[in-house]
Amino acid sequence: MTPSAARVRIPRAVGPLLRRIGCIAQAQGQQAYAVGGCVRDWLLGRHTRDVDIVVDREAARLARAVADALGGRLTIHAQFGTATVATRTRTIDVATCRRESYAVPAAYPKVRPGTLRQDLFRRDFTINAMACRLAPAAWGRLVDEFGGRRDLTARRLRVLHPRSFIDDPSRILRAVRFEQRLGLTIEPRTRRWMREAIAAGWLLKLNRGRWRKELSAMDEEPRHERCVQRLAGLLIGDLA
Repeated sequence: MTPSAARVRIPRAVGPLLRRIGCIAQAQGQQAYAVGGCVRDWLLGRHTRDVDIVVDREAARLARAVADALGGRLTIHAQFGTATVATRTRTIDVATCRRESYAVPAAYPKVRPGTLRQDLFRRDFTINAMACRLAPAAWGRLVDEFGGRRDLTARRLRVLHPRSFIDDPSRILRAVRFEQRLGLTIEPRTRRWMREAIAAGWLLKLNRGRWRKELSAMDEEPRHERCVQRLAGLLIGDLA
């Protein structure tokens, strides 16, 4: 785990809100964390509108209290252990820490409650598998179990395990987006596993909805033309 001295500089635009969420969670006896892409972007000094929160036990309970405190609109997705609080200026996604398993490759995962470590391990790349604490006494403290900060500094894109692209081939499409958006280099083992997954035809197992979602996200990238060119190269075997 990252040393306790490592902290994330949370932007002022969201700091007061996240401090409030951290205090509410603590009053409930829970631990809340900002997690994923927002932490990555904060470490890069980038601002982001999307903030994802995970809590160690009861997402719906925390989300309900946050909605009451902020006067927001609450939506609970009980089957996924998630909830959304929509305010006039921001949408906050809250989830219970989860672990997941795949019955067959490219299928939607089976999700069960888990630990924070398990929740981070299920994510696509190490740079998206970091969290920061929101509790008042540990405000902004980085949780980095898998070397995401080191990879981010090295501008390196790395998956967390060898089956990553088999379990979820859409990660190949996300790899293209992050590579182009952040100027990353796909590290050698990740590149090899990606090549093997493409050659085995796992991308063809994705349903239309997931293809549509990923291609729409790619189209919104600032360098979307480069993303499309890169994807085309991958599909014809160019993975330099």
